[in-house]
Amino acid sequence: MSNKRNQFFLWVLIFFIIPDVALGQSSCGEKIPALGIFDQISQYALWLALAFMIPGIIFDHKIWKKTLLLFALLPFVTWAYVNFFVDYNSLKKEIFNHNAMAEATLANIAEAQDRYKSEQETYIGDLRKLYSHIGGAGGMNECVKILNVQAEFDYWRAEAGHVSSPDTVIWDSRAGTSLKKG
Repeated sequence: MSNKRNQFFLWVLIFFIIPDVALGQSSCGEKIPALGIFDQISQYALWLALAFMIPGIIFDHKIWKKTLLLFALLPFVTWAYVNFFVDYNSLKKEIFNHNAMAEATLANIAEAQDRYKSEQETYIGDLRKLYSHIGGAGGMNECVKILNVQAEFDYWRAEAGHVSSPDTVIWDSRAGTSLKKG
């Protein structure tokens, strides 16, 4: 009985320390916020700091002056963090790599669509049916989510995004052959 209890506590400990390993989930990386959010944070923080700082300079009462200048400190620190400590180059590289994974998955879909079109004279619009035909084309990346697939008789369009990327990648067969990115 002691052995089973020890195993149970070990699994609970593993579950709380490293849940991805315990649940068998792959690591797709942390979700990267859109880079425009950092610009908005920077702009609003600077305006808020100025809104507290100007009255803090103008007021003559010591208590109000100190209070307003202390309130101006937090938005100014936020502005400084966003402008000087966020590594935009590494974020852009990560987003580019994630988008490249999504594009590679869409290339696999394009190959499967071309193969199906040559056999059946039409494109696949059903995502479940598409998954069964992608296996021979290199498979799907589990970190890439197919957001939308539209198929007509003479063209198809798909949209995919990496779960960690703020961007989506669109592939349209009307931009030349279906194996070219639109």
